[in-house]
Amino acid sequence: MKLLIKIFKVIAVVVIVFIIALFTASFIFRDKVAEVIIRSLNEKITTKFDIGSVSLSFLRKFPNASLELKNVLVHSSPGFDTSCFSDVSTDTLLSARSVSVEFRITDVINGVYNIGRIGIKQGVLILLADTAGRVNYDIAVGDTANSEKEKEFVLNLDRINLQELKASYINSATSLVIKGLIGNGRLKSRIAGEKIDFNADAQLQINLFRLYDFTVSKSISTIVDVSLHSSDNGVVFDKSSLIFDGYTFGLSGTVSSDDILDLALTGDNIDISGIRNYLPESFSRQVSGYNPEGKLSITGKITGLAAGTINPGIEISSTLENGSVSYLNSALTIKDLSFNCLFSNGSERTPATSMLTINNFKGNLGSAAYSGSFFFTDFDSLQTDILLSGKVIPSELKDFFNIREIGMSEGSADVVLKLHGFIPEKKKYSIRDLLNLDPAADMHFNSFGIGLKESNLNFEKVTGSLHIDEIIAAENFSFKYRGHDFTVNGSFINLPGWMLGDPVILSFTADATCTKLIPESLFPESFTNDTTASDNKAVSLPGDVIFDLNFTTDSLRFRDFRSGKVKGVISYKPRIINIKTLVLNSLDGLISGDGFIVQNTDKSFLGRGMFTLEDINIKKTFVSFNNFGQDFIKSENLDGTLSGKISILMPMDSLMKPVMKSLTAEGKYTITNGVLAGFDPLKSLSSFIELSELENIRFEKLENDFFIRNNVLFTPQMDIKSSAADLSASGQHSFDNDYEYHIKILLSELLSKKLKKPKPNTTEFGAVRDDGLGRTSLFLRIEDKGDDIKVGYDVKAAAEGIKSNIKAERQNLKTILNQEYGWFKNDTSVQQKPQAGTPRFKITWDETDTVKADTAPPVVKKESVIRNIFRKK
Repeated sequence: MKLLIKIFKVIAVVVIVFIIALFTASFIFRDKVAEVIIRSLNEKITTKFDIGSVSLSFLRKFPNASLELKNVLVHSSPGFDTSCFSDVSTDTLLSARSVSVEFRITDVINGVYNIGRIGIKQGVLILLADTAGRVNYDIAVGDTANSEKEKEFVLNLDRINLQELKASYINSATSLVIKGLIGNGRLKSRIAGEKIDFNADAQLQINLFRLYDFTVSKSISTIVDVSLHSSDNGVVFDKSSLIFDGYTFGLSGTVSSDDILDLALTGDNIDISGIRNYLPESFSRQVSGYNPEGKLSITGKITGLAAGTINPGIEISSTLENGSVSYLNSALTIKDLSFNCLFSNGSERTPATSMLTINNFKGNLGSAAYSGSFFFTDFDSLQTDILLSGKVIPSELKDFFNIREIGMSEGSADVVLKLHGFIPEKKKYSIRDLLNLDPAADMHFNSFGIGLKESNLNFEKVTGSLHIDEIIAAENFSFKYRGHDFTVNGSFINLPGWMLGDPVILSFTADATCTKLIPESLFPESFTNDTTASDNKAVSLPGDVIFDLNFTTDSLRFRDFRSGKVKGVISYKPRIINIKTLVLNSLDGLISGDGFIVQNTDKSFLGRGMFTLEDINIKKTFVSFNNFGQDFIKSENLDGTLSGKISILMPMDSLMKPVMKSLTAEGKYTITNGVLAGFDPLKSLSSFIELSELENIRFEKLENDFFIRNNVLFTPQMDIKSSAADLSASGQHSFDNDYEYHIKILLSELLSKKLKKPKPNTTEFGAVRDDGLGRTSLFLRIEDKGDDIKVGYDVKAAAEGIKSNIKAERQNLKTILNQEYGWFKNDTSVQQKPQAGTPRFKITWDETDTVKADTAPPVVKKESVIRNIFRKK
């Protein structure tokens, strides 16, 4: 036992002495070793470096010695363009708190230092490449083959250890930026002549990856295990792998001696649940609530020249089977998701030539199945071609994709959809972005309904078919919109953009039917007041619509106007409605015609039309058109049916109310079973006719012409056979209620039992005139120039009547003399002697039968012509 204790004591003493000797030796040889190594590095490495302090230890890495360099700064190699980089210390290649160099202890004794291991801790590594491909890490080893000092120092990178080293790689030529942290890395290189074996095993934390505009800023854990062999023919990768955020990829292939890459990348069972983490940040926010699931199999190729100015060619294909996507705020899930995907950065290895293709896409969302393909290219300004088919159920799409612009949704549609165009980069996408992709589709609707909140558009009970391309073609397309049921066949241009309020012109040609038509409900925005603050709403015809329309509606209601069956042909250009044909059953009769309505720049209107009226109810007409804006004769004064033809030029104000003072019209009309009740001008005849008779005058038929001009209604002379009296009337009546009527009444009417008895003095009737048939007429004039109605003798009319009768008698006399004696043969106004066998006279008696003379001329006793003329009767 004592011997054993002595042995341990001896060993302990030896160890202590050895440690003390090594510790002491480290101080003795520190300066010498440091001087040799630092001098050798300065001679062999073509870049500058700075060292803060040096310490030598024979114990820390025993049996090897280690030289620890504190606060090491390795400067960037010269020759690259520093202006390509901002906010980067371009002078620094490596900055490390500690760099250790290991060699054998015997190397100190022999004076030849064979460096086999280097350790770097707590530093920053910055690798830069400018737009020309020049780099800041171009460190060459100097040629000292003939130097005696070559034997002092041998740099053999058998192993390099890296710990807690922040690393950045910035390549301005390829717009590639990678930043991260090397937590623990080991690099090993064996060099034998022209052959090099290299192994790398490192744990990396990638915090930023940016390639052009594609950016991933999520922190990603990565394990790199690379094994390669270099020879005269190039570099061969063997048993290399990359574990990327838990996903394992295999790497194999070669790099030729002229730096041509031909590498293969494989990956199996890649979980897609974290795929959104690698999407651009702006897009990742859009899909943050969606959770994909499924396994991808990936194969890829990296080919082309390995140069600092261009990226290699990248082509990656993947396949997904039995995938799914769920949404946090929806009970719906996309199930049975599968597709084939191919990504390539194109011929120029840039975003502009990159493309992504998804083929054989299939998936089920709710009760609908979808299939299609997607193609995206030019990642600088993303272009897309999409083909998608399936049954669209808007309520499910609204729920799953959280489309807030959609309000009401119902039914379904069978859709084959094609989209092509530019997808802008924005925080939020809407229906408008979809319509901007030049959609082309074949759609068949099944009780489909959808509403857009922003534009207050709601389409319900949609059936029929639409073919959407540059022109939208509708076939038996029926829908309900703002309480109206429409069926349309036709073609439309710019309809989607117009519905969303884009500055486009809607143009269409169509046949349309509607069960009922109420313009105020259909186009409420056109009946808004944008000029005054009153409650009245100005009508504004749209300036962004052009159409030709054949239409039929079962009923029409516009303000107080009502109509039954309506059909016609209308064309429209901004502010101009051209009514080519119009037929409508209204006001208990039939109206047909044509015309136009124009809106002026001051928002007033001008209407022009030519219409044929058949059996129109007069009272309803005045009610529907608000008595045409006047109050001298109203709906309560009138009844009966109206037929005729009318040409009208009607100015209207911004509310589409007629401006009666500017109305111009003319026409010919027939009124049957007419009633004129409570009409003030006729009441003024109460001095001659019982007032009760004048209160409600009825007549069987009345025909006449009329014309309206300068705010006045002109009525030519007409014969009226009424319940009050038979008379002739003419006159004019202004819309300011000033009027003048000329009345001719037979005195026999005034003396009849149904009329007031005249006073004994017959001169109270004014001037009277015999009509040549033993009947005397009375001429009256009714005037109203204010509030007083005046009835008086119409001297002018009577005189004109006498002169007319004298002229007529004179003409009759000439005729008799011609026929009896052959006088006035050269007077063309004289009726010539009748031929034998024809009546000599044809006399029409008012209120009597027509009497024809005998065919044979009567025997006339020849007498003096003068005596015969002046014979006393």
